[in-house]
Amino acid sequence: MSKYILSENFIEGTSSGKRLYQIIAVNNFSDVEAGEVGGYVEGLNNLSQDGNCWVYDDAQVFDNAEVFGNAVIAGDAKVLGKAKVCDDAIVSDNAEIADNVIVSGKASIYDNAKLSDYARVCDNGLVFDSAVVKGNVILSGNSQIYGYAILSGNVRVCDEAAVCDTAVISDYVIVSHKGKVCGNAELFNNRNVCDTEVVSGDGQNISA
Repeated sequence: MSKYILSENFIEGTSSGKRLYQIIAVNNFSDVEAGEVGGYVEGLNNLSQDGNCWVYDDAQVFDNAEVFGNAVIAGDAKVLGKAKVCDDAIVSDNAEIADNVIVSGKASIYDNAKLSDYARVCDNGLVFDSAVVKGNVILSGNSQIYGYAILSGNVRVCDEAAVCDTAVISDYVIVSHKGKVCGNAELFNNRNVCDTEVVSGDGQNISA
């Protein structure tokens, strides 16, 4: 049974140049009532008719992107390319999810965060502020990426780890347990930050 239809209202996507249609709920589910208008999608393939997933506010989902499960897209967020947002994940504010990114679990992407390439965010992972995550980065557990941090390559951030401020991490780096990379630190190649280790901008390792 359908939970929404495409309305006759449309916009020309601000970044895509595509025609995106505003959605209208036809049944009650979650906190959405029948007749309530939502955000914008390019077509019915962008938002599942199953589950409680929904596109709110002025958020946009287009190209071959898919939103399903109980996922929420809100604010002015954009989900595009072949990106997938599922489970109980939330993408909001001015966040942008592109390419082949997958956001799942109870992950939240918000503020001005941008994810691209093959990045994965799952479990309770958070990406916010103006952080950029790309390449094959995997963020899991209760880890957080925020500030103006930039992660790329085959980086893994898991457990209770955090990367923040203007830190830059790329190539084969693992940040785990309660490890933290902050300040203007730059980490490349085969480097592990674990336990309670903190790597700050002066290049020194400080026991937290």
